[in-house]
Amino acid sequence: MTEPRILEPTILDAIERYFELLQGHASAQEMTERVLTDDFETGFVGGYMWHGPDGLAAFLADRSVFFDESHEILQLMDITQPAPETISARTRLRFFLRRHEPPAAVSEEFNGQAFHTWRLRRQPPNNDWRVAAQMVDGFAMLNDNAAALFAAPTEGLHT
Repeated sequence: MTEPRILEPTILDAIERYFELLQGHASAQEMTERVLTDDFETGFVGGYMWHGPDGLAAFLADRSVFFDESHEILQLMDITQPAPETISARTRLRFFLRRHEPPAAVSEEFNGQAFHTWRLRRQPPNNDWRVAAQMVDGFAMLNDNAAALFAAPTEGLHT
């Protein structure tokens, strides 16, 4: 088993590549080609899940209403390597999302903190680390808009 501190740069690199593409509104195909595994899954622990290529496309469509967003990792914790080709870690991050829905005069802001469990897997042919799963474990410090967006984790996002 590899020492958790040695894995930190690998984990942060994969997560940052994921968020760079997500925030840039990359297509499902581009995200899969560059940072995700083919069987990528995301969703809420004990709630709604998006699975595989179709799930990824639906997830990206659900969040396409956001035109400005950022994610800042505040804490990396609980790093394990259950198998040589798999890494698991948890994060606490700060997020900011912005949406504008005409005819509203101003945009809406969504912010708070989110806790995630990540599963990374080494993927051929380059043996690079890819995001296989990003699961939302919970939230903290949500503003009213974010609380409404994530109010029903069994149903997905209320965009």
